[in-house]
Amino acid sequence: MIYKIDTRRRVIQITPVREEDLYFIYLLVDRGDVVRGWTVREYKPEGADESERVKMYLAVRVEALEYHKFRGSLRIRGVVVDVQRDIEGVMGRRHTFEVVPGREIEIVKREETPLEVVVEVLNMAKAMLPRLLLVSVDDEETAIAYITAVGVEILQVITNRDRGESIFEEYVKEIHKSVSEYVRRYNPDKIVAAGPGVVLDAINIEEKIPQGSGGVAGVYEYLRRGLYEKLKIEMGVDAYEKMLQKLATDRESVAIGVGEVEEAAVAGRVAALLILDRYIKENPNQAWSLMNKVYKTKGKIYIIREELEIGRWLDKMGYAAALLRW
Repeated sequence: MIYKIDTRRRVIQITPVREEDLYFIYLLVDRGDVVRGWTVREYKPEGADESERVKMYLAVRVEALEYHKFRGSLRIRGVVVDVQRDIEGVMGRRHTFEVVPGREIEIVKREETPLEVVVEVLNMAKAMLPRLLLVSVDDEETAIAYITAVGVEILQVITNRDRGESIFEEYVKEIHKSVSEYVRRYNPDKIVAAGPGVVLDAINIEEKIPQGSGGVAGVYEYLRRGLYEKLKIEMGVDAYEKMLQKLATDRESVAIGVGEVEEAAVAGRVAALLILDRYIKENPNQAWSLMNKVYKTKGKIYIIREELEIGRWLDKMGYAAALLRW
């Protein structure tokens, strides 16, 4: 991601580079912000018989966002509040920006949003984690997962059942065929096979990680065990594991739920905050305010994707949790 911030005008000039960058733009843009840039829309010039698709520079005040994490799709909808001089009849109408890698936009943040925390979120985007294709395999089930800074997507689950006499050979052949297809489609930076050693030996992938389980369970074992250490840290897995340990041994050193975390943040006690991405989008004012309090007292912020194991836990716990300093 490439970006510049004009703090006086509260303008973020941003160009997504990879599809994962769209997630962070989605986090940053709130209802009421202004987004501007080059776009294409139907336009009927005065005196023309028919409308045509015209490239124009305009700005919208954001009303809604539509984001699909693993399709690389981000749309920003709103009312046009500014448009280039030679275009008539567009002001006040609704328009949808399709945000795509390589196309620059500008985001004008509302006064309520602390720009320091915006920078912190952008720094998360700059920590470019390698895109990983994980093949989690055992003798009964194989899960192929795509792991990026956005989260974990289970692409396919292959089962080793009812295959006749050549069960294992057919099973391995299907795994290799599927892996080849996903490599072509996603172009990952790294391919890793993980699972019990005996089955792992039959898989033709260079980097192999022996572990207790394969299949879907093996995907989450891989993440929990920190075999990909940078991923574990950046995605908040390390902080989450410490939190679970403290909950069992020292409940007073952990805050659970937005209320408890807010109280601890006001006192400057938060060392690490886990906050659910859905909470940020549904309650932007409260979420940005909370993150700002943590940031100003030098706490670490982890934005957790709702589809992850940690995200599901946070959802049950009340959208946020924190490790406390004392």
